[in-house]
Amino acid sequence: MDKKTILKGIAYSLFSPFVIGCLIGAYYVITLEGGNSKLFFSILLSAVANAHIVGLTMAICVVPLYLFLIKRSQTNNTAVITAALFGGALFSFMFNVASGQVFIVNTAMAILAAGIFIMTQKKRI
Repeated sequence: MDKKTILKGIAYSLFSPFVIGCLIGAYYVITLEGGNSKLFFSILLSAVANAHIVGLTMAICVVPLYLFLIKRSQTNNTAVITAALFGGALFSFMFNVASGQVFIVNTAMAILAAGIFIMTQKKRI
């Protein structure tokens, strides 16, 4: 277990709100008739404003579970992604986003962050 690799994975995973915001913003700008850059940046900033959900999920759910599994040599990507799903939903609910599109987007950002984290932890040959 290399601490530098884990820190790099956490840093890369925190870009997930930016990625999700760009994807959803681009989707709405392309599909809506009145879509413009103002709409794109509004959606992007909304996703980045909810980045605390991703940070809390990574700090409380994903990284501790990953370290626990590494200690026992039982890494399981499904368990880490499930922890991210649970954490994203839990923290969204705790911050009064109990339903709607924002709840789904926050959870998707947490899942993407966990996926990026897992991918950075894979050893290169």
